Amino acid sequence: MAEFHEAIIIGGGPAGLTAGIYLVRGGIDTLLLERIVPGGTPVNTDRVENYPGFPEGISGRALMERFTSHAQSCGLAIKEFAEVVEVSYTGNTFLITTTSHQFESIGLIIATGTEPAKMNIPGEREFVGMGISYCATCDGAFFKNMDVAVIGGGDAAIEESLSLAKIVKKVYVVHRRDRLRAQKILQERAFRNDKIMFLWNKKPIEIGGTGQVEYLIVEDTLTGERTTVHVSGVFVYVGSRPNTSFLGNLVERDEAGFIVTDGNLCTKTKGLFVAGDARKKTLRQIATAVGDGALAAVNLERYIVEER
Repeated sequence: MAEFHEAIIIGGGPAGLTAGIYLVRGGIDTLLLERIVPGGTPVNTDRVENYPGFPEGISGRALMERFTSHAQSCGLAIKEFAEVVEVSYTGNTFLITTTSHQFESIGLIIATGTEPAKMNIPGEREFVGMGISYCATCDGAFFKNMDVAVIGGGDAAIEESLSLAKIVKKVYVVHRRDRLRAQKILQERAFRNDKIMFLWNKKPIEIGGTGQVEYLIVEDTLTGERTTVHVSGVFVYVGSRPNTSFLGNLVERDEAGFIVTDGNLCTKTKGLFVAGDARKKTLRQIATAVGDGALAAVNLERYIVEER
């Protein structure tokens, strides 16, 4: 027998927690399902400096602990370690299947965010956990006084390079272009840091070592020349992809797999909304996730009231 709630939120990052606050305050029986523990991607961010209200900055973990505490104080029920494997729709209710339970709801908000994209080069899969990492905040301490490489040129790559520079001996930033995509303030900090060296117009080709990462081979995007960079760790920030495969054909996706919504954040399936990084949008930040969560919740609340 499936456990029933009027609204179910899948994903406990900033979008999902915000949606939960709004729904519960609106008198909607709501359950949030989180694959691990609440907080989402920001938990792994060393420092958040562009979220309003924190002029001195705040760690991502501390910020998301505040989000979670706020949601729970409002009465939001959160089920942790609930990995959703399938969602089906009967025409008036959703059936959500996790690895251990089934839930039923009138409406649904998807706030599952994204997961790191892979480089798909030789050695990447073999050395995950043995020098390959997708989270410098999580694993940086293991590389104290060692040389490491960071792959990418966006905000995440530069933020994590600055974080690593406090711990490691040297950071090689490998970027396939001759300029960064990161915010100007982050670029300026990185350029001033003596521990950070930029390898411009380079792309990773192969990772190797004996039982542990020992080197990274990069190729010049202009000349094709290949160079071996001796490092003990490789941190990958080459983009992200949405965690939404469990939705099947209930939603429309763009070419990158992100969910297409209308202005109210509703999908092609009635009662199914998407908030945060999993949807097609131009900016993926905590602030925009919060806005998405609020908008999706308000529109879902109206839908549920009409369906009652």
